[in-house]
Amino acid sequence: MAFNSEMIALARASHENIVCLLGCCSESGECVLVSELMINGTLYDQLHKRSPMAAPVLWWRGRLTIALHAARGIEYMHVHTVPPIIHRDIKSANILLGNLWIAKVTNLGQSSVLNPLDDNGDNPQKQWGTAGYKDPEYYRLQHMMDKSDVYSFGVVLLELMSGCHVVQRYAESVMPKNIVDFAVPHIVADDVARVLDPRLPTPTSHEAEALAYVGYLAADCVGPIGHERPSMTEVVDALERAVAACSTPPVSP
Repeated sequence: MAFNSEMIALARASHENIVCLLGCCSESGECVLVSELMINGTLYDQLHKRSPMAAPVLWWRGRLTIALHAARGIEYMHVHTVPPIIHRDIKSANILLGNLWIAKVTNLGQSSVLNPLDDNGDNPQKQWGTAGYKDPEYYRLQHMMDKSDVYSFGVVLLELMSGCHVVQRYAESVMPKNIVDFAVPHIVADDVARVLDPRLPTPTSHEAEALAYVGYLAADCVGPIGHERPSMTEVVDALERAVAACSTPPVSP
């Protein structure tokens, strides 16, 4: 079922920031999708599986650019496919990095057509999404919405900014904590620096401004009330401004 869903979704979703389906085969009980090669693997692996002694390859501007690419792919599914598609499992492991670090959304096997008339077609017995990224409203409403993808993407933004796993034990906590519970209080207290990945150099003034802006965007994305979260179009617009600000050289005094 997931094989058929992903094949159909990939065939419909043709965009530069969605992994391209090249072919498929279903034979003798084996189902295979053939997609383009993404030589730099997943965003998750780049953030979390590199050797501690290795220099990080994803710097501040690169991380924001990757976020922008992924946001454009999700926006395309929400806005420009007919009918719209909800991904339902946005996470760093489902964002692939290709040549020149172009990011593309993959794994559309859990995706669903957005149709309010049938409550999105969700099966209440089926658990969608991944722990840590899943919209908390799902547990109450038992169906995914486009704003559920926005929540999950907000978690990815926090992951990109902090370099942290979505659930881990932080210095000030005894028990493991969700990245939302760790990061958002610092962001709303104007202390974004506490959230930033310590493996990277201190951001320049224009990078710090862009990162603070993205921090507030992430906090809005993971807000508890779904309909108050930004749309993916608003997220794309905000990230375009952040990447532009991050690329702007500081003004000489």
